[in-house]
Amino acid sequence: MEKRQQPITVKSIPGNPPGDWGESLLDFAHRAGRLFVTGITRDEQKAAGQFMTPPKIAKFMARRLVQSVDLPHVRVLEPSAGGGVLIAAVVEALLEKPDLPASIELLLYEQDQRLIPTLESLCRSITEVCTAAGVRFDYVIRCEDFLLSELALRGEPVEGLLTIANPPFFKLNKASDERARRHAYAVYGQPNVYGLFMAATARLTPANGRWCFIVPRSWMNGRYFKAVRHTMLRYLSMDSLHAFESRRDSFEEDAVLQETVIAWATGRAVRESGLNVLFTCSQGVSDLDQASVQAVPSERIVADDGDATVTLPSEGVSLMDAWSATLASHGLKVSTGPVVAFRCKEYIRAQPSHDTVPLLWMQHVGQQEINWPVFKKLEHVRATAANAWTLVVNTPMVLMRRFSPKENPRRVTCAPYLGTLPGAVIGLENHLNYIHRPGGRMSLSEVRGLSALLASSVVDRHLRAIAGSTQINAGELRSLPLPSMNIIEAIGCRVPEFPTLEAIDAAVEAELGPSATVRTVAA
Repeated sequence: MEKRQQPITVKSIPGNPPGDWGESLLDFAHRAGRLFVTGITRDEQKAAGQFMTPPKIAKFMARRLVQSVDLPHVRVLEPSAGGGVLIAAVVEALLEKPDLPASIELLLYEQDQRLIPTLESLCRSITEVCTAAGVRFDYVIRCEDFLLSELALRGEPVEGLLTIANPPFFKLNKASDERARRHAYAVYGQPNVYGLFMAATARLTPANGRWCFIVPRSWMNGRYFKAVRHTMLRYLSMDSLHAFESRRDSFEEDAVLQETVIAWATGRAVRESGLNVLFTCSQGVSDLDQASVQAVPSERIVADDGDATVTLPSEGVSLMDAWSATLASHGLKVSTGPVVAFRCKEYIRAQPSHDTVPLLWMQHVGQQEINWPVFKKLEHVRATAANAWTLVVNTPMVLMRRFSPKENPRRVTCAPYLGTLPGAVIGLENHLNYIHRPGGRMSLSEVRGLSALLASSVVDRHLRAIAGSTQINAGELRSLPLPSMNIIEAIGCRVPEFPTLEAIDAAVEAELGPSATVRTVAA
């Protein structure tokens, strides 16, 4: 069929406030979705994990999804349809192709019955548009939880299926939530519902199918999403990624504070080598059209190991690619502070006494400095035989916050601790990580150098590429590539006692070369 030249528009939508004549399918769906969101409370929206996709992003997702699709009969699944923005964008993108499909079938799942009339109205308008274009259109709307649907639980590929989704995101209790139990193949630790949507739809994707999700970045690394990644990569071959660097500019109407990515994939019949992933990156929606494109070998994106970590690339070759050492090879270990406050209430004190030692909390650790006491916390802990298991040897170590705001200039907030507080042991609260040498002692230059390196721009770029959450994962630190200990100590000898980030980068550059601190594209 020849491409239809008239613009894709609808007149008015029965059962909803009428829009302007000539309103597009996408504009109607967006308007209807916004009307729904403004009619519920913020708490209701967060509880449902319901955040509507902006039209420009929906169009961006849909066009890349259907770009290579030339099937005469297209099936489209939206497992969390909301107001229908993504479905409207996919239909518009299909009708803009030079060769129109003979038929389009939609299967929509939406659990909130208040949105069903909107979806019905949208599908009636799509029917009119497709009829005018000479394309047969059929649709089914199911008011049920997709994850508990027969389709999702059966998990068999559907011929010619295109899946597009902006799923809800909230944590599930794996022991009591039926969705987590029924999709146990994709569950580890505390699952998030959006990961189950990704895994369940991956199983439905055939070799001639396509798949596209917009989701937080947290699925790309860490143990909690390991089973999700393995399921996805079993059924999908990832071919495109887009990263939004800003936490605020991708879902600006809903003020979503998440680092977000869009992933596109093709159903995988066999594993192929030598494939590239198209990678684009923007701050948010406003500069989406200006995002440059990189073609990155897939092995640089998806780790071929047991963790299957997905990493956002930077331009060029990373300096860290040449580093082969790790904390373990340097005889170092990263541990989590053993003092869990609510379990150790009987030992924690506001005032010092003859049997207490300093207790450090996250608030005591700033970027390259430790401030204790600050007189705003219970800053002392008893050192007795009863609670000895909660204390650590008072020796030089690197202390770091386990959680660091993403707006901070560097992902890691850490400081060299030189063992100067009083006592043979000290307390470290559970929101701190510490790097130490078990059975030995780190030198002052090792502590200063490693702390500076972790806060440097070269390591910051690496961590932002692999980590999409605010948590500084101990597993990521254990696998972090490091240079030789001679270089780390040399950096430690160069940095001043209380170095700025600029002074840190200058010291790293002096030891590693100018390429260490060149700013590259990373999310």
